[in-house]
Amino acid sequence: MYMAWISFTRNPRSNLAVIALVAALAAFISIFANNITMSEAELENAYATIPVDAYIMGASATQPPRFNDELYQQILSSGFVAASRAAAECQVHSRDTLRALDSIEMDAALLEYAPGIEWLEGYDESLFAGEQAVCIAPRSAELALGEEARLPMRTRRSVVAVLTVVGLYGSEYDGYNGVTYYCPLPVLRGLYEENGMPFSYCGLEMELCNTRELGTFKAQMRELRLDGGMTRLVVNDALLLSVTTQLQRHIELLKALLPLLFAFTAAIGFVLSFLLLRGRRREAAVMRSLGAKRCRVFATLLLETAMQAASGAALGALAAFLISGRDALCLLSIALVLACYLFGGAAAALHFARVNVLKLMAARE
Repeated sequence: MYMAWISFTRNPRSNLAVIALVAALAAFISIFANNITMSEAELENAYATIPVDAYIMGASATQPPRFNDELYQQILSSGFVAASRAAAECQVHSRDTLRALDSIEMDAALLEYAPGIEWLEGYDESLFAGEQAVCIAPRSAELALGEEARLPMRTRRSVVAVLTVVGLYGSEYDGYNGVTYYCPLPVLRGLYEENGMPFSYCGLEMELCNTRELGTFKAQMRELRLDGGMTRLVVNDALLLSVTTQLQRHIELLKALLPLLFAFTAAIGFVLSFLLLRGRRREAAVMRSLGAKRCRVFATLLLETAMQAASGAALGALAAFLISGRDALCLLSIALVLACYLFGGAAAALHFARVNVLKLMAARE
């Protein structure tokens, strides 16, 4: 230990140069590793914040989808649906439509009329989240607020939906080609169940979660045969894929370069230690001639290298902290830089410790 310290303080210029280089390597690799951590955090944030929605569509824009309650429940129970909105409809009277929603946002036409809807006191758009037998009727139907609307189904006249009008929309002159009434989705579903009729949906919109495993969700939907045909699922994930693909490629590149940087550090450790220890061959020969074993010579040479590496690593950690803040102070990266440098230094020290004593004594400075 004492001999290593004497040698360490005896060559200040060489030692300072080595310490500066080790500090630069340690600071660079620490900041580099922190960049990987930050990129991974950005990737997680992208999965958490970029919205991904999906919807069920029919064979064409003019032909809405039709799917039963079993398929609806299978989609919702997939574990990827954070929120959903659904719609169903049936034909009433001769050419009118009763459309059932669980959110006004499921019907673009009604949403446009929303600011001008005349409401019965105590009611608003939240009625679609309830289960009351109420409806929003067109003004052209000539119904008053609070009045009952009797809507017989076209396919089965004996089944009549009796709904209290709590909202009026549109103009008195609309409806030459039929009008649309709107009621809560559970009301229409309950009417079908009471009369033993199969219930089907005509629309479903979803906000997806757990988007990191979106491939699994798509595979589940393929198993439900929603990848084509008359009823198919559309997932709007283009933005998510664009952002996450770039981040993943960036992270993969950085992770591929990191081992090369550590290998480069080990090589630098070997080269610098070899050059510095080369001038101490005669000193090593004297130690051996005085009875010092090879392991002691090796330990002395390695300890000097360790002092240089430790000093450089400490300064590198300080530099990383001053440049990029506390997050860049990655102790694991600093420790790996120190270990890799010492590995190269140990190889150089071992080389000189194993040389024959007579050759060392005869070596020229």
